Amino acid sequence: MQTLQDELDKAFNKELFLIQNDIYYQQIELEKQGKKELLRVDISYKPYSALSGDTYSLRKTQDGRLVGFIADAMGKGLSAAMSAMGLTRFLNYFFDELEEELGGFVFEKWSHKMLKFLQKNLLGDEILCIMLIEFDVKHSLVRYASCGMPALLIETQTGELVSIKSNNPPLGSYSESILVKALISTQMHKMLCYTDGLSESFTEDGKPYALMLKEDFKEAQSLIAFRTKVQERIGNGDDDLTYVYIQKSSFYKSFETLFIPSTYEAVDEALESISEYLKSHLIRSKCRSEILLAFSELLLNALEHGSFGVNKTRKNYLIENDLFDDEMSRLEALHQEKMICIRFSIVSDGCGELFEAVVEDDGTGFDTKILKNLVINPHSFNGRGFMIIKKLVDHFYFNEKGNAITILKRVERSLELQ
Repeated sequence: MQTLQDELDKAFNKELFLIQNDIYYQQIELEKQGKKELLRVDISYKPYSALSGDTYSLRKTQDGRLVGFIADAMGKGLSAAMSAMGLTRFLNYFFDELEEELGGFVFEKWSHKMLKFLQKNLLGDEILCIMLIEFDVKHSLVRYASCGMPALLIETQTGELVSIKSNNPPLGSYSESILVKALISTQMHKMLCYTDGLSESFTEDGKPYALMLKEDFKEAQSLIAFRTKVQERIGNGDDDLTYVYIQKSSFYKSFETLFIPSTYEAVDEALESISEYLKSHLIRSKCRSEILLAFSELLLNALEHGSFGVNKTRKNYLIENDLFDDEMSRLEALHQEKMICIRFSIVSDGCGELFEAVVEDDGTGFDTKILKNLVINPHSFNGRGFMIIKKLVDHFYFNEKGNAITILKRVERSLELQ
């Protein structure tokens, strides 16, 4: 028999299904004037209850622009949730429609059609706060329309903190126009867009988090650090918590680098090298073990799926028919000249230290959009390796092709050699 909680869980899964994110667990590699950078776009979506007035989506156009929105339907309960999900469904549907037209997606058309939709679908006393944004990463241009949203925070590469106030009032059925503005993102180091559930929450001692938000954003040098600071300040908060954290970082300049052939022996030797590196930096034994277990999974994936080209269906068939070891030996002899690249380092992020590492193979990669199932229904997700990695590390990113993965793991050092 279905309980009320079962129905609420189904409703929440439906919300997650309607939300679109074209770059789940993905980072974007940029190159400007010979300089390589990484762009990481992360979204934290933590509704206070299953019926949430917060929503978002992040899409990627055919020509590489990032387009998205983060919205807060005022009020609580079913009415706010219906407004949020109706908007989400419409904006994603119309994004897809524009992408199919000659000329592709046009930001002004998208925002104008949204306004027409709200005029017909909001009740007279309903209002909606929303940030619409288009990030042209190739031309370093951000275009946005902020309607009643909290200030957009940007830190420049020189450390200056810029607060950009909303350029439109909240939207209602009476709204007639939306103003779009633009800014150059060349000097942007990181950016934060959020709903008021973040800034209007209170700390344990009763202080509004808005007083600390800018300081925490400025000090944090990674999503993990910012997320940690938010958790320490406000816990689960007093309302829906939704924010988009965007950061540019350098392209692994100071990382240790290993190139290994595609053999099981080389994988074992690489694991030993990484173990010695962690020991030499006095990383605690439990953390070291978790990193090595994650690395073992990553390197075997790179070897078997990347270099050898064995997909999951074929691997299961080989194992079930006791053919796996012989086939891997045959493939190892054929593909051992293919190289696997490993980069790793310990970096500071303003909240401690992170072990950051990259494993890249010569394979064809995979469609990273399937990782949405890790969010919507993790219990039925078939990627055992991804689930293991997700439990062992704090965060991970794939490149667009899907043949390179970056992991980040919070580490602590012991006081003595281990």
